[in-house]
Amino acid sequence: MDKPESNRFEGWAVVEMFGHVKEVGFVTTQYYGTACLFQIDVPELPEREFVLRRPEYTHDDTGSMRFAPAGAKVKRVAVLARSRLIGPGAVYSMTPCTEEAARAAIDEFVSRRLILLELPKQQEQALLAETAHEQDEEFEEEEI
Repeated sequence: MDKPESNRFEGWAVVEMFGHVKEVGFVTTQYYGTACLFQIDVPELPEREFVLRRPEYTHDDTGSMRFAPAGAKVKRVAVLARSRLIGPGAVYSMTPCTEEAARAAIDEFVSRRLILLELPKQQEQALLAETAHEQDEEFEEEEI
């Protein structure tokens, strides 16, 4: 038996659930017999490069974790699309929004590995100077 259209939600939304979990995507109402669920379809996130607006942990070319400053150029790895079914009792709030706002929120909320590509110029110069100083100290110790 189909439910009336007034009992359905279809659109982009930020869904907050109990347990401090957020999902962002295209939400539809699904009925399975008498059970009602919200299906959240999260679109694929393509790989992309950007400049950090705030400091974050990244991975360098060796795979080691590193704290990168604001202004560092990084690459976010791609994430496949996925769907999630959620019962209405698990939903704390649902905020409808535009597709543009949802995609921006997805990019912000979904945890993805950051790969450090380039430090800001002043940070890079300071790191080079520090490395040169450390190498000088090692050379002096070897001579003794």
